[in-house]
Amino acid sequence: MGLVRISQGKVRDTWSLEKLLGHNDYLLVVATDRISIFDYVLNALIPKKGEVLTALTHFWLNMLSGFENHLIPSELESGYNFAYDLAEDFLFDLPIERCLVVKNLTGKMYPAEMIFRAHIGGSVYPEYQKTGIVAGQQLPIGLPKWSKLEEPIFTPSTKEEFGNDINKDVDYFYSVMESLNLKAEAEEVVLMLKEIYGIVYKYAEDRGILILDSKFEVAGKILADEILTPDSSRFTIIEDWEKSMEEGRDPSFYDKQPIRDWGATVPTPFSDGKGGLITGLNKLKSENPEYLKYIEFAQKVEVPEAVISAASKRYTTIFEMITGDTLEYYQVEKMGALLN
Repeated sequence: MGLVRISQGKVRDTWSLEKLLGHNDYLLVVATDRISIFDYVLNALIPKKGEVLTALTHFWLNMLSGFENHLIPSELESGYNFAYDLAEDFLFDLPIERCLVVKNLTGKMYPAEMIFRAHIGGSVYPEYQKTGIVAGQQLPIGLPKWSKLEEPIFTPSTKEEFGNDINKDVDYFYSVMESLNLKAEAEEVVLMLKEIYGIVYKYAEDRGILILDSKFEVAGKILADEILTPDSSRFTIIEDWEKSMEEGRDPSFYDKQPIRDWGATVPTPFSDGKGGLITGLNKLKSENPEYLKYIEFAQKVEVPEAVISAASKRYTTIFEMITGDTLEYYQVEKMGALLN
């Protein structure tokens, strides 16, 4: 594209637009179909994944227009992103369906994943089972996994470039923000995000969907990064959630869960320290001295085509349930994409 890539994440590539536009206020973010599980990037692609992440972020941030966000709107067509303008004026082959132009918030992002949970489960559940406490907050004892809480709770985590994010207490989060002279603002941001989560939870619930938990990233009161996608949120269907609570199992998640399930069964050549070998990529922990070997191994594992297809279907299905549009219709009519 003749641009300078300034970062490559697990899924997204970020490009500088300075040479093109003459200023560094905007960035171009391109969502790929790359897939990571348990913080390992696999040598596989999920068809349409990057397109769903892009379109859902565009959808939610337009719906939540009363809250400031990082998207740069088109100057040519109302409702479109500035990526459309780039494709019209400069980058004629730009895949708009994967692209969003955003504010350059370098140095302004909060140093935490802002996670909100309306249901108790996920990475915080083991600690809850032991203590009844989540992120320093006492919850009722004995709640079954994925029980709905009386009200959503805030459970921050660190942002780790490599390895697993680390869950932290709310007090720890505020102490970090206080050290940055941002505690008062952070308290307002948490209230704002809780309000947003309530709005989108009700929207999804009215459409037969539960957003069990969701991760937000912010620069002060500016919503940034992806929002309410299958990669940042845990979606399930109300009917299946109700059955799962009766049956004592996890509900079906509309994200990369088929690949996680498969990944947990992958045999590895690494010792479990008990005379056997580790089974499951989820058991390959980043704190182990062999972590670099774990990464190399994970990148060579071949993901079965049926597993990839199942995951791709879940991404497109949840998109259609949330928006009421097919992915292609939304991309063409509401983003200005020219699909082949």
